[in-house]
Amino acid sequence: MNPPFAISQILIFIAALAIDLTVGDPPERLERYYPIVWISRLMYRFDRMTERGNPRKERFRGVSFSVLIATIFTVPCCAMFLLPWELYIIAAALIFKMTFTLNGLERYARNVITADDLDSKRNAVGKIVSRAVTDLDQEHLNSATIESVAENLTDSVIAPFFYFAIAGLPGAMLYRVINTLDAVVGYKTDRYIHFGWFAARADDVLNYVPERIAAGLILLVGGKTRIAKTGKRVHLTIVAMSSVLNVKLEKIGHYSVTGTGCKAPRTEHIRDAIRIAKRSAFVFAICYIMIMIMIAWLNL
Repeated sequence: MNPPFAISQILIFIAALAIDLTVGDPPERLERYYPIVWISRLMYRFDRMTERGNPRKERFRGVSFSVLIATIFTVPCCAMFLLPWELYIIAAALIFKMTFTLNGLERYARNVITADDLDSKRNAVGKIVSRAVTDLDQEHLNSATIESVAENLTDSVIAPFFYFAIAGLPGAMLYRVINTLDAVVGYKTDRYIHFGWFAARADDVLNYVPERIAAGLILLVGGKTRIAKTGKRVHLTIVAMSSVLNVKLEKIGHYSVTGTGCKAPRTEHIRDAIRIAKRSAFVFAICYIMIMIMIAWLNL
């Protein structure tokens, strides 16, 4: 007899989190074998196949290819329920781990901390942000890293956790597909403004609730209730992190978020951002596990 669904979900969640914290993601030389990387490679292939010049056709193809890729990766997750229970738990944990990375969020940020000189630091920051880093000084490199930690708390951790909580493995995988497609084609450039429209909008919709949960967790863990000031639309977790760390986070030419005290971000603030992000993730995990235990107990 198989255990209740809630117990299965708890086991999958704990196992996946344990794998992430102990093993983490594959090294860069093996990334081409990592299934999640295949999402972006498939979309790049469809991108090259799509002729530009007709906005309506570009949007249609962008929607069609996005739905196709989401189907390819999500349907097998639904079919896994047919596996024997023990095998399902193991396979589901491995696949769920692919949809999030708390370990990777910390690893890339720590590479910035341990960089020996300014050029090395720019190279490390360039791996986690899309902005040009060639002319950034220490302060703005620190800011970019903290912003990346804050924003990726939503994209790489809380959102996959959230969709696993409400829709199981298929929900987490669907989110990972859409979020990855947004990172590939969700830009307002001449090439992608139409073709990537659906991926960008879908990502915004799916991130709406997780972004607010993540920002709330940052404020809760940091013991703050007051949000930093910003005149433009900025990712809420960046605003929350600025408020908790009391630092100025700035993307030159785009936005500037000023926490109380307006301190320039230093290396130690990156360490604090990592600590706050990890604690926020653990708070969510503990709350989810406690809720599922209660559900399992009520169903016994």
